[in-house]
Amino acid sequence: MANRSKNKRDYYEVLGVDRSASSDEIKRAFRKLAMKWHPDRNKSPEAQEKFKEINEAYMVLSDQEKRQKYDRYGFNGLDMDGMSFSGGGFSSFADIMDMFFGGDIFGGMGGSSSRRSRRRRVHGEDVETTITLTFSEVIHGVKKNLKYSRYEPCSHCEGRGGKDIRTCPKCHGTGQETRTTRSILGLMQQVVTCSQCGGEGEIIGRPCPVCKGKKAVLVEQSHSINIPAGVEEGMHLKIQGQGHYPVKDAIPGDLYVKIRIKPDRRFERRGNDIYSSIKINFIQAIKGCEVKIETVDGPTKIRIQPGIAPGTELRLRNKGVPFLNSRGNHRGAHYIRVEVEIPPYKRLNSKQRQLIDQLENIM
Repeated sequence: MANRSKNKRDYYEVLGVDRSASSDEIKRAFRKLAMKWHPDRNKSPEAQEKFKEINEAYMVLSDQEKRQKYDRYGFNGLDMDGMSFSGGGFSSFADIMDMFFGGDIFGGMGGSSSRRSRRRRVHGEDVETTITLTFSEVIHGVKKNLKYSRYEPCSHCEGRGGKDIRTCPKCHGTGQETRTTRSILGLMQQVVTCSQCGGEGEIIGRPCPVCKGKKAVLVEQSHSINIPAGVEEGMHLKIQGQGHYPVKDAIPGDLYVKIRIKPDRRFERRGNDIYSSIKINFIQAIKGCEVKIETVDGPTKIRIQPGIAPGTELRLRNKGVPFLNSRGNHRGAHYIRVEVEIPPYKRLNSKQRQLIDQLENIM
């Protein structure tokens, strides 16, 4: 008896409460420590022993009769009562919280009894589809009609899966079964999906000929979407609630639209700026000129100053790609690289060569 209590800490000290603490105070203290030290949440080497100590303290102090014996006789009082603390029969962290606190630790999930008596609401999976845009549509935004498929409750069987439906005899309609295993904490219980009904909670005697008992079928959808100006290659746009909807009371998944952009040989995009090039001859470069160029807003004319150097970049403000979701017409710039074409001397005709030779002598 003495050996058992030699290295033990006082139960009140373990939970960090006064000896006069109420049952609610003890419960709150245990909840806080269990969240911190349960091995399902804490992977540190000391977590298992810490939780075992916390668990043992709570098992005693939460029981009025055991607490009275502990207060009067200490650990010996519990030893004389033939008690054993080999780890208890708890399962996962969530089940422990349900057992002691009715699930309120998770913000009103409901107690273990209610959790076991009704299955959780199904969440439909997300759907991804791809849309291809032209460069012009990226600049100005566009409204597109999407076509895709998602799972919806089968209309033939009204989402029931078939006829002659009975409650699963193994899980009794919960969709779950409990498996017990041994661990260093003792017997541990784990709640898993029922192996007989696959978590459905029921067995279908005569499956629906349309959905084959799956309760849902793929249905083609058509959805209109406004693509904002300024989207980028590979970007995903989210449309809430338009994903898979496998059963009637399910929470639908979301639809993700992946953006693809057709390349435009006239323009190169770098962030919100656009780059293009124009070619002029060396006479135009010397004298200056007015040239017609292509922009994303249509053709326009720009003035080339006399004596421009080859490779010079001219900037057109606010003629680039719009900033996504920006207020007003805030856009990047359009940079035009000026390339000067200089023909080889040998390709000139005799008159052109004569003029070049005269120009050379003059200069």
